[in-house]
Amino acid sequence: MLTGNGIVAQAVRYVAVGLVVLAADFAIYSAILLAAPERFLAANLAGKVVGAALGFVLHRTVTFRWAQRDPATRQLLSYLAVLGFNLLLSSLLLWFAIDHLGANPYLAKLAVDIVIVGTAFLLSRLWVYRRL
Repeated sequence: MLTGNGIVAQAVRYVAVGLVVLAADFAIYSAILLAAPERFLAANLAGKVVGAALGFVLHRTVTFRWAQRDPATRQLLSYLAVLGFNLLLSSLLLWFAIDHLGANPYLAKLAVDIVIVGTAFLLSRLWVYRRL
């Protein structure tokens, strides 16, 4: 079941890979935040970039591993566009939650990343790693 190309199998693989990516993202975010609590947006950027590098490789080879329509270069450019969108959206949501709602920066990061994961899965499936 999890070896297939159906949306359920892909979603399960996406969640498994995503947990690894989120852990790397959150670890970088937390380390920077511990050193400089006011730098939550820079911490978010650094975490997302590290997570994205790991995520591109793992999603290409694990989550969406079937014969793909586009070469790795085109997928990388699409992935970077998705990353840019996710960086903008996550930074705006994080800024709003922390600066305007007074949310805890760690809990805000977790909440924002839940939104980002869903958006990233849909964009990855439909655009970055399109089927033949």
